[in-house]
Order: sequence, then C-alpha cells, then structure tokens
Amino acid sequence: MLLDVVIAACAALASVGVVMAGFRLTGRKAPRNLLMALAAVAIVGVTATLRYQWASNTEQLLPPEMVVIERLTFSNLIEPWSVVHPVTSRLVVVDRASLRRHAAHPGFSMVDVLLVQRDADTLVARHLIDCRNRRDAVMPADADLTADDLPGDLRWGGDAPAALYDVACQP
Repeated sequence: MLLDVVIAACAALASVGVVMAGFRLTGRKAPRNLLMALAAVAIVGVTATLRYQWASNTEQLLPPEMVVIERLTFSNLIEPWSVVHPVTSRLVVVDRASLRRHAAHPGFSMVDVLLVQRDADTLVARHLIDCRNRRDAVMPADADLTADDLPGDLRWGGDAPAALYDVACQP
C-alpha cells in the first residue's frame, strides 16, 4: 500500500513537472488550477491502473504448482470505472504440491486452497474433496488422511468452483 502511494505521488509530480516545463518553454505561467487537476487525474489514473494490474502481476509471481481456479471481482460507486469493468481483488489458488490421496479412501483427495487478497493476509484452508460426489469440506487444522477413518464432523458443500474438482481429482 505504501508503495502504491509513492508511485501515485511520483506520477502526479512527473505529470505536473512536464506540463510546467511546457508552459515555461512557451514563456507563460501554468495556471495553478490546471496543475492541481492534472495531479489529481494522474493519481486516480495510476491508482486505477495498479488495482487492475494486481491480479495478473500476482498470478505471474505464483510458482508453477499453484493454479488459479477463480478470480473474485468487485465493483462499487466510489470507483465508477469498476462498475463498467469490475476489479479482481482476490484469487482462489490451489496448491498442487499439497495434493494427497490415501489408499483407504480412493475417491477422496486433500489439497490446500489459498485465498490471495490484495492488501491483506493470504488465507490457507485444507480441503477434502469427494471426487465421486463433487463435493468438498474444509478439514480441521490437525486432521490428515493418514487415519483409516475420515473426520466425522465435516460440513460438506458442493458450491466450490468446478476447477477445484478438476485439479484435485485428476489422476
């Protein structure tokens, strides 16, 4: 966030500096209101650009074993351009390196799912995937697939993105 502020301030100063230099070359003084408006437009433009580029930049930084299965977008009236073209603010990522299967449970897979958010901590949840019934459940932190029985207190849901089942259930 601090880096975004520094980048926006530099963009504002650079745009004002270029316009002031142009006015100086013509021998005129730049109107103060024009410079203030130009700085404001530069700050808004750079901030919007950084927000739109966040998801693709973050995806490029992910290791190859991480697969983005869903992009969560938002729009609001404070950022009117986001109503026309929503901004991706969160990525749902599957860590294929964490994929585990157990011989006693051939139709089940366990995988870590990450929620990567802009300007927030990344959340990690271990999911148990029932490949046959296309449903999933969040595993307790201390649970593992090494036991013969599955944890009994799982709350199953079937509203996960289809890509989660594709990644977790492929042979």
